[in-house]
Amino acid sequence: MLKPLLEEFLRVEGVSAAVVVGRDGFVIESAVSGKVDIEALGAMASTGLGTSEAMGNTLGKGELSQMLVELEKGPILLAPLSADELIALVADTTANIGRIRYELKKNKERIIAAL
Repeated sequence: MLKPLLEEFLRVEGVSAAVVVGRDGFVIESAVSGKVDIEALGAMASTGLGTSEAMGNTLGKGELSQMLVELEKGPILLAPLSADELIALVADTTANIGRIRYELKKNKERIIAAL
C-alpha cells in the first residue's frame, strides 16, 4: 500500500526518489527512478532532519514542518511524517519545488495511514 503512494511522486517532473525512513535512518519503503543510494539517503535524511528539529526547538521556532536542501543538481525535501518516520524526496533541477510541496501536502495523510 505504501509503495504505490511513493510511486505517485515519481510522476512529478524531476522527482527521482521518494523514500520513507525511520528515525533510526533505516529505509522503510522507497520508489526510485535512476540511481539513488537510498540507504545512504535514509541515514543522512534522519540525521539532517533531527539536527534541524533540534535547531528549531533550541531557537524557540517550534515544530519543523519541512526542510529543503537546495543543491547544484537539484533539491532534496525532507519532512517528518510522525514521531517515528520521515519522508525524503529527491529531485533534479527541472523539478518545480512548489509542485513537490503540494503533492506532499496532498498525500501526507495517506502515507501516514499506510505506515
